[in-house]
Amino acid sequence: MVLNEDQLGDFRAHGYVVLRNLYSPEEVQQLSVWLDQLWDSDGTENEIATYFETSPTTGETVLVRAEYLLGDQSPQISRLLLKPDAVGALTEVLGDEPQLFKEKANYKLPGCRSDLLHQDQAAGWGAYADYFVTMLIAVDENRIDNAAVSFRRSKQHELRLLGPEWQVLSEDEPPFLPESDYEVVEAQPGDAVLFDCYVPHGSPANLSAAARRNLYLTFNRKADGDHRMAYYRDKWENYPPNTRNDARDRATFKV
Repeated sequence: MVLNEDQLGDFRAHGYVVLRNLYSPEEVQQLSVWLDQLWDSDGTENEIATYFETSPTTGETVLVRAEYLLGDQSPQISRLLLKPDAVGALTEVLGDEPQLFKEKANYKLPGCRSDLLHQDQAAGWGAYADYFVTMLIAVDENRIDNAAVSFRRSKQHELRLLGPEWQVLSEDEPPFLPESDYEVVEAQPGDAVLFDCYVPHGSPANLSAAARRNLYLTFNRKADGDHRMAYYRDKWENYPPNTRNDARDRATFKV
C-alpha cells in the first residue's frame, strides 16, 4: 500500500488527503523546466491548450492555465507524473485502476484572479462519469500569500452536488467562511493532494510576487471508460483555448 490507514480514512471522511514529498526535488525541477517551456511556446507548437486572461488586479495578460498536456505531447513527463507510487495512491482511493480524464497546469502567476468556491463535478463532468479524483502536484511553494488552495473539511463529506451545475458555491472572495470549516493546504514543491470531484475548494488571487504553479491530473475509474478526448472535444467547442493576443476577462470563466 502507498497510503496508510489514517490517510485512507482522511480521504474517505473529508474527500481529500495531503501526501508529502510524493515527488523528489529532481523530479520537481524537471516539471518546473517543462512548465517554463510551455509558457514560452504559447501552446502553438505542441498542441497544448492555453488559456490567457486579463488580470483584474494588474490589467496585464497572464497565462491562467494550460491543458491537454500528457501522452504523445509529453511522453517523458507523462512517465514521471504517472510513476508507480502516484498510480498506486490513485488506485487505492478510486478502488480501481485510474483512467486519465483531463490534466492541466494552473500557473497562478502574480496578478492571477481568485478561484471561487466550487465543486469540480459542477463543470459538466456528470456527462462522462459520476466520480473522479484529482491529484494536485505542487511545483512551487503554496503559501497563504501566493494563493494556496483551501478545501472544505466537512464533518460529513457528501458525494453530491451542493448547487446547480456551472455555478460556484459562493460569489464571496476567499477566505471562505466560516474559516473553521476550511483547511488552507500550504505545500512544498513535490507535495501532492488527492481530492475527489465533490469536495468544495478554491483559492484567493495571487497578490504576491511569487508564482504558484500546480499541476492537476484528474482520473476516473477504469471501469467507467476512457472519456478524455470526448471531454476535450466538448470543452474546446464551448470554451476554446486562446493566445496572449485574445485574452479573456473573468466574466467568461466557467467552473
